Amino acid sequence: MWEHNGNLQANSTVAEKGRTASLGLESVQSIYKAETRTSGVDLRSNGQSSEPLLYRIGISAILLILSLEWIYPITSTGQQGSERFLSVMAGLTGALLLMGLLRTGWITGILIRLCIALAALCCMYGGNDPAGWATTYPATFSADMGSFLSTWRFHSISVETRGLLMMCGWSMLMASVQSLVLLRRSVMLFGSATLVYLLLLESFAGLDVYASVVRSVLWILLIQAMLQLLRLNGGVTTPIFRNSPYGRWCTVTLTVSAGMVLCSAIPGQLASIPPPERISLEQMGERLARWAGYTQHGSIPAATAVTGYSTADAPMGAPLVQGDTIFFTAKSPEATYWRGETRSYYNGSTWSDPVQSFATASPSGLVRTDGWEYPAYWQRIRQTVTMKREWRGPNPLFTGGTPLNLSFQDKNSDLQKNKRLLLSNEDSATLWLAGTYDDQPVKSYTADVMISVATPEQLRLLEKTSTMKDPAAVRRTYLQLPTSLPGRVQALAKEIIRGSETRFDAVQAVKNYLAEHAEYTLDTRMPPRGTDFVDDFLFVTRQGYCNHFSTAMIVLLRAEGIPARWVKGFGPGEADPDDSGQYIVTQGDAHSWVEVYFPGAGWMPFEATPGFTMTQGEGQDAAALSGQQPVAVTP
Repeated sequence: MWEHNGNLQANSTVAEKGRTASLGLESVQSIYKAETRTSGVDLRSNGQSSEPLLYRIGISAILLILSLEWIYPITSTGQQGSERFLSVMAGLTGALLLMGLLRTGWITGILIRLCIALAALCCMYGGNDPAGWATTYPATFSADMGSFLSTWRFHSISVETRGLLMMCGWSMLMASVQSLVLLRRSVMLFGSATLVYLLLLESFAGLDVYASVVRSVLWILLIQAMLQLLRLNGGVTTPIFRNSPYGRWCTVTLTVSAGMVLCSAIPGQLASIPPPERISLEQMGERLARWAGYTQHGSIPAATAVTGYSTADAPMGAPLVQGDTIFFTAKSPEATYWRGETRSYYNGSTWSDPVQSFATASPSGLVRTDGWEYPAYWQRIRQTVTMKREWRGPNPLFTGGTPLNLSFQDKNSDLQKNKRLLLSNEDSATLWLAGTYDDQPVKSYTADVMISVATPEQLRLLEKTSTMKDPAAVRRTYLQLPTSLPGRVQALAKEIIRGSETRFDAVQAVKNYLAEHAEYTLDTRMPPRGTDFVDDFLFVTRQGYCNHFSTAMIVLLRAEGIPARWVKGFGPGEADPDDSGQYIVTQGDAHSWVEVYFPGAGWMPFEATPGFTMTQGEGQDAAALSGQQPVAVTP
């Protein structure tokens, strides 16, 4: 029978085997319960753990890998900043789990974990000078708290403070999970939550998480197998890890798990399976919101949508009906396109920019602090925009070029109460209104912007005479293409651009090809499910509006190593005949176009849609970006 010391002694009587096994099971259960109570007291009072430290470190290491399965699917592979986010979160999780192996008071533990979270925040947002960033963040945090307490709106706080809250929440989660695993000796609750989370990503966000699920199951089984030894051993410990049940059990479980991983990986190596698509949390929410309207077969149903501006990155291709609601009026010495947002990441159906971060502009409205690198190709002008609809944060602010500074022109308002939280991103030349302290909509603002005045001759000469190359950050972000892009698209790009002597000539070659081989129309359809948007446009329908032409141009240019990005906003609008320099911009002017990077000159805008000329301001007939809202269409 099982003796009290946990050693098995066989009975000599075969007839008593059944009774012995029954008594043994009851004895093990009672001993385990007693040992659990005793070890629980020891862990809390004496700070001692019943299992070897190396064993607990091994369990925590596997728990670290399992925890990263929560983070990996929502990182956008190949995007600027995704590697930093993943590495920082891995370091944060590892430090938290290592901290959990130490026995400290609860106050000390909270303080240490808070310090770890702050250090991770500095690594995340501090760039090359985390210490310098840390000295400026307290002021940002104070402003965030003042804004939040005034508006009680979460979107009014900065990205950095949101990151801090996320890391603090993650710290509490890791502390709870590790305690559950090491003290209660069970990983099933966290493991089940992990599997449910991954399955929700697949069901609602459309992600292929099969590999993540398989890995997670293996980590869960491995952790539970290591914990099970404590149950089987009745709580009796061996102080030496080597040549002990712990060492032998670890060897067996690691060998079995490695074999399972190898067996599951072999089919994936034999078959050509594309890697899973990675999206951001924002994209996941948008997909969840649209999920209810999708069917399970054929093409994605597309209700007719009205032209207009939308910040949502919905799948492109829906048919449109021209809208005529006035969006804003503008005073400008030149007719310009009104840029709202830029996008860098194309996933085969839509554009997004999941890792784009914004910095708070100075109180004076200065949004660029680096000066202007290429003044020979740009001209500074001043524009005033007056909104004709309620426009409050979070939303972009529209400017006719690269913004330098911005000031709000609302009259008869208390500036302190009505202070706006203005965010900017210098790389994408985007301004974002996060909110206001009194949540009042923006009525009017004035901006100094730089507009392109470069001529074709200048751009051709620049590439022939300049030795400058595309920066690594530009190439890393703005040459991205989906791995599922059909090969015939890349072959077509090579054929179109072959023979072009300069980058400008290559852009013109793509533009001319699209104008000759595709037709402009608003009467379109959504591509069949699983079909690449550009491939369907170039080789099947050969008709579409601005989203089709601009996206196709960018994909073709990127396929040949030319950095390009997608811009959405508005065309110039209609000039007011009674007021020189006044433009009326409607929902029907919503538009998308292309920006191409030229070393030594910066990002140059190009019109991809036939019938629209950027220098002549023919954007008033531009087809639009749609928010996908169904509208009633009458003959």
